[in-house]
Amino acid sequence: MSNKIFEDVKKAQNIWMDTIDKSVRANLDTVEKMLEMNKQRFSATADVASPSDFIASQSGVFKDYAEAVSTHLEALTSIGTDSRDQFTELSQEFAKGMDFSSFFPFGETTKAKKSSGKKA
Repeated sequence: MSNKIFEDVKKAQNIWMDTIDKSVRANLDTVEKMLEMNKQRFSATADVASPSDFIASQSGVFKDYAEAVSTHLEALTSIGTDSRDQFTELSQEFAKGMDFSSFFPFGETTKAKKSSGKKA
């Protein structure tokens, strides 16, 4: 039983580390995309001739950022859902393997039941 527990703990650690790795990679990809967007936007502002052009370009920038953040949050949600499903499956397997009979000894009784009523 103890080896099974250590195997399950190792599986849980692997799930956790995989989730952290995926999350960090998603964060880094999003930061990289946003830095590239900033670079493009700063170079595009050099061509702005009027305040209305600047405001129009900024509204496009906000839209692009909102889409990038939305995509990023969807990716993180997907990662979280996947790891939650893996943890749920692992915990169900762990619970199936547990022996609760020592905690709840209702099935077996050591005392013989006394017969009620008349003696033979």
